[in-house]
Parts: sequence; structure tokens; C-alpha cells
Amino acid sequence: MILKLRDYYLTRRVWTLEMRNEEGEVLAIVNIDSSQEENTIDRIVRQLKPGMGKGIYLAADKKISQQTNYGAVKWSGDVTELMAKLSPWEPVFPADANVMDIQVYYGFDNLTEEEIDEMAMESSETGKDVVRDLKPNDTFVGVSLLYRKDETLFQFRIFGTTKSRIQVPDIEKQTIEKLTIRSNEAVYIGDNELQRLVWAEAGPTKGKALQYEVMAEDSNRDWLISITESLS
Repeated sequence: MILKLRDYYLTRRVWTLEMRNEEGEVLAIVNIDSSQEENTIDRIVRQLKPGMGKGIYLAADKKISQQTNYGAVKWSGDVTELMAKLSPWEPVFPADANVMDIQVYYGFDNLTEEEIDEMAMESSETGKDVVRDLKPNDTFVGVSLLYRKDETLFQFRIFGTTKSRIQVPDIEKQTIEKLTIRSNEAVYIGDNELQRLVWAEAGPTKGKALQYEVMAEDSNRDWLISITESLS
């Protein structure tokens, strides 16, 4: 591990990293999770298929947790049409690479106060955790673009939600390194099979923070960094 103790805190098998901008503001939080099952939330998260969301009332803590796994939907338009859909986001995209495919992600409705009260009552009566499905909606939450640069394919993802969980098979076999990308804190996560770079940055005029991810197979940290240097 390249990270130092001050850069993360470890809860069970989850590494939680806060990524900040130059001013020290937290723009995104990333949880890097090994595959060990520890509690109700961990178990449910690992069972979520794309397009599923669950609201969980935890009996022990008497609080709600909402967990989602966004499902990718193919985008039939081009990048120009995508930019219009992304408004008022102010995203940046790779240059000198060819777009091969575009997919978008839609969100879920939050639990209502009435639903939460009902779950709390059920939990109180049974002493157990209570789980309910979250309802999908048509709110745009993210995009994934497949690019080719030279002979290498890579995914470029943008999300308007800036708290995420990344699951890895074995956290001890990962290289996890904090970097600075475009003046913002970032994290590199990689092993022999898959490499990814995650960071967040705020738009220049509207100030909305977006979380970015560059991911490739059979690549390396420096190659992923070179992709971020072409963003515009």
C-alpha cells in the first residue's frame, strides 16, 4: 500500500478516502471495499444487480441507508447531444481519442418520510433490519463513454453523485495511491488486471462537483494520467 495513515481510515474491510480540491473542500468520498461480507449493508450491496436500489433500516443503529447500483442504458445520440443532456453540468472529455460507445445512468427516488416511519415501526416490532426497493426514476446521474486511443480501449465515466463504493476482489493485492489530478486530489487503484483513476472537480462557473473515473485493462498509472492531461 502506498497510502499513509493520514490519507484514509479503515472500517472493517473498507478504505474510505476523502478527495479535496486546492482549497481543502471535500468534493468526493470513495469507499474501496474488499469482498468480505461483514454486515447487512455489505451483504445487500454485493447482491445489487445493475438497475437496483435498496433502502435499509438498520435495527441496531436506528437509521436509514440507501444503496444503489446504477444500470447502464445505451445512448443513441452523439457527444454533442449528450452535452445538452448533461446541462447544467460542466464536464470535460478526453481529446485525441475516438468514442466507441456511450451509456447513461438514471437514478432512484429517495424513501419518503412515511416509508421510513413504516420501516422504523416494523423494525421496532421485529427487532430486525428492514429492506425495501427504491423506485427508479428518469433523473440523469451519470454517463460512461468507451474510447479507443491508439490500440487501447478505456472507459471514461462521469457522475453527478460524489459518494461511491468501489469493490475489489482482494484489497491487499491492490496498489492504492493518492495523487493530484487537475489540481484536485485523486486515487489510483490497480492490480495486474484492471487499473482505474478516480477524482472529482467542480465546474468553472456553476461550481457543481462531478466525479470522474478513467478505467482500463492491461494499462498503468502513468497512461491513465496521460488521459486526464488531454481533458477539455
